[in-house]
Amino acid sequence: MKIQSPIFRFLQSKFANYFVMFFILISILAVMASTFEEMAPYQLSLFSITYVSSFIFLLEYIARILTAPSLYPQKKSVRARINYITSFYGFVDFVAIVPFVLTYLFWDSDIVHVIVLPYIFIIFKLIRHSKAFRLIGQVLVSVKDELITAYTACMIMVSFSAILMYYVERGAQPDVFANVGDSIWWAVVTFTTTGYGDIYPITPLGKFFGIIISMLGIAMIAIPTGIVSSAFISIVQQRTRKVTDERFGNEKR
Repeated sequence: MKIQSPIFRFLQSKFANYFVMFFILISILAVMASTFEEMAPYQLSLFSITYVSSFIFLLEYIARILTAPSLYPQKKSVRARINYITSFYGFVDFVAIVPFVLTYLFWDSDIVHVIVLPYIFIIFKLIRHSKAFRLIGQVLVSVKDELITAYTACMIMVSFSAILMYYVERGAQPDVFANVGDSIWWAVVTFTTTGYGDIYPITPLGKFFGIIISMLGIAMIAIPTGIVSSAFISIVQQRTRKVTDERFGNEKR
């Protein structure tokens, strides 16, 4: 069994968790604020925030690569580091340091103003540092097979509805239902009950199928929602029972 390094224990501590989360949040706020014209005089300050945050994320990324053997104790050091780098969290951590690296390389070019675009991915860093996001991730993982089945069924219904509506409406609206791609847009908007109104059937047969598809859409979308809700309640109940058992166990001792 490999001994956990002090750096790894620090990365797992609450202080490191809150420290990194602070920079994640201010980075997200800085990127959002930079899109407002009123914040134009503060663009340099906002950019500096993302730059400093990226430096912190760079240190974290390097530290996690070095301590990967402690995260994967059953694997060799090189293999453990490759596992981290190629993992979901490894990808998100890498994207978070891209602005820092590219800013250093392209400081005098026009591209420096769009370097912060990869920062949209740092939102996913909250999954590691937020208990709420980790809970949601645990719920989705626990029912991934059921969700894949449900969404596969949804995609089949969307595709079938799109092709059907294309052939029904293309004669009456050749510009609106110009291809199956336009029909897929209509089918997705209809299935999700969004109804933007930019594309809709006008023929009697098209309206008839539209009604049926809309009703099916409500039922199909409800299936994944029910699966996730059920899994969420189940996991929360398990955690509650675990906490209760631990509490009563400590009291008996």
